[in-house]
Amino acid sequence: MRKLSVAALALAVGLQLAGCGSKEPTGQVAARVGKDEVTVQEVQAELNGYTAPDAKTRKLAEQRALQSIIERKLLAQAATKAGVDKAPELAIQKAKMEDMLLVQSWRNSLVKAVPEPSNEQIQQFISQHPELFANRKVFAVDQLRLPAVNDPKLFAELKPLNSLEDIGRVLQAHGIQYATGKGTLDVLSLDPKLVADIEKLPPDEVFVVPSGNMLVANKITDAKVAPVPADVASKLAARYIKTNQAQESVNRMFSSAINNHPKVKVVYNKAYAPPAAPAKGSADKGAGAAAKAG
Repeated sequence: MRKLSVAALALAVGLQLAGCGSKEPTGQVAARVGKDEVTVQEVQAELNGYTAPDAKTRKLAEQRALQSIIERKLLAQAATKAGVDKAPELAIQKAKMEDMLLVQSWRNSLVKAVPEPSNEQIQQFISQHPELFANRKVFAVDQLRLPAVNDPKLFAELKPLNSLEDIGRVLQAHGIQYATGKGTLDVLSLDPKLVADIEKLPPDEVFVVPSGNMLVANKITDAKVAPVPADVASKLAARYIKTNQAQESVNRMFSSAINNHPKVKVVYNKAYAPPAAPAKGSADKGAGAAAKAG
């Protein structure tokens, strides 16, 4: 009789535990896909900062985001059952993605740590960059657009040219497709350093700016001064300052991690080792010989 009671008790506990596993998700768990839980935080991350105009639209967006996660997990589980998770190339890609995510997260934390600029910094920046604010210009330009290419020989051939027509002929000779047209170029859409360089160009000089995955050669045909209102100028200056400081912080920390890692030893396979840097003495001798030859 005692044995039967113990068995009955074990069965009851087993049923209770099974019931817990199939309970409807609550709290911070938005859904369960097999044994995988989808948290509310995952749903918010899937929305990627989306701002809805009202609560109803927001709820609909969350439901769609959750469904997208569920479908992805179902596909991933099916892929695992098919043995795809054992493929060597998957391990390589996973390691690469993990490294990239860590680097991106570090970058984001460095950017977030940059303080807001003071009013003094903002006013100083505005006074130091009249080309962006008081003397801001909007240029009318003739343009030639081409895909971003990485060909040093082509760039060397294009460098001395100073007309869109000549540039077009060279591109045509190389079989590179391009498009021409007219447009406008607001200095506020450009890097402040580039704006300063454009201001120094002689009349009719052609200059190139990147635009997405394209390069755009521009020739200014007209320019109109359109001063930026004071309140807008302050906001733009604050953004410029914070962006520059964030980039400097990221560059400094990343450069230090790459070039100054005494606790991390990098050992190369000889077949893949980078070329050895020339010894300081031999470099000095080479420079002396070149000076004499000159």
